[in-house]
Amino acid sequence: MKTITFEMKSLLRISLYLTEYPELTSKRKFVEKGIAILRQYTPKILKYLSHQQVLSNLGQFKIRIITEDKKDLRKVRQVFKLWIQKEKSKRIICLIIEAILIPFTAVLAILPGPNFFFYVPALLFYYHLMSFLGLKKVDVDRLNIEILASEI
Repeated sequence: MKTITFEMKSLLRISLYLTEYPELTSKRKFVEKGIAILRQYTPKILKYLSHQQVLSNLGQFKIRIITEDKKDLRKVRQVFKLWIQKEKSKRIICLIIEAILIPFTAVLAILPGPNFFFYVPALLFYYHLMSFLGLKKVDVDRLNIEILASEI
């Protein structure tokens, strides 16, 4: 089971940051070629899409949460649950914006060359939809969560 790591800065504010996670991969040769191009030219987009893929499969990972305050395990789980709710809300907003944007960008298909103006919002829509559906299925009480104290 692969491990992902979150860093929790404060229990009062819902501030969790995904710090260690696997990079975006695919079993399809064509998609792997696209990932290689992203890795070479736009590593930030690859990092963002990797983050979305991890969120869509959150239940398949061992989750390590590094926090400054390890005293209250129940409270850390509660903050993690609230963070998941916050992430679902962000994905809904992104999905609505992209669903509105995609029909307008499809009109640009008449321009010669690759239609990046359509592909990028469509790709983001797909990954946001997958991460939303994955987060919707997550039950925090059943996740394999390990809570560690930070070394500060």
